[in-house]
Amino acid sequence: MGKKKDKKTDQQQTDARASQDAAATEDQSSDLLARLQRVTADYLNYQKRAARDMAQARQFANDDIIKSLLGVLDDMERGLEAARENHSEDDPLLVGMTMVHDKMLQTLGTFGLEPISAEGEPFDPDMHAAVMQEPCEDYPSQTVLRELQKGYRLSGRTIRPSSVVVSMQAGPAEQEDEDAEDGESV
Repeated sequence: MGKKKDKKTDQQQTDARASQDAAATEDQSSDLLARLQRVTADYLNYQKRAARDMAQARQFANDDIIKSLLGVLDDMERGLEAARENHSEDDPLLVGMTMVHDKMLQTLGTFGLEPISAEGEPFDPDMHAAVMQEPCEDYPSQTVLRELQKGYRLSGRTIRPSSVVVSMQAGPAEQEDEDAEDGESV
């Protein structure tokens, strides 16, 4: 009878160890599965991030070239402005230069370049660089009065802000000077 109990106890101990081993293996398996899922998710996120970075790099790859062409575009616009003052609108040279200017803007536009609208717009520090302020009663404060240098955006990102003159409300001293000039008494 002692041998049956020993066999029974040995069998129970073996079953208990097997049960513990199975539980340990299951825990280890669950842990490995969870780690595999995290690594897979990290890898998928890495792939998405790499694809997004590559697309952005392609989108702004021409950034430096376009920025350097903006100076040429500025010179062309100054030349056209001077030509308009000294020549008639049907002058072949002026017509040709206007066509070249328009073609350059169109070509740069295919790469995502667009001029920033400035005059009469509310001042936006993301798109405008204020170089001066002038008192003005015709426009509300912080409105762009004049554009000194055209600004541009490339695919929605400002690559050169517009240099602008911004309106401001006339102060009390300036208001008194204006009233005195108008002949009013204060």
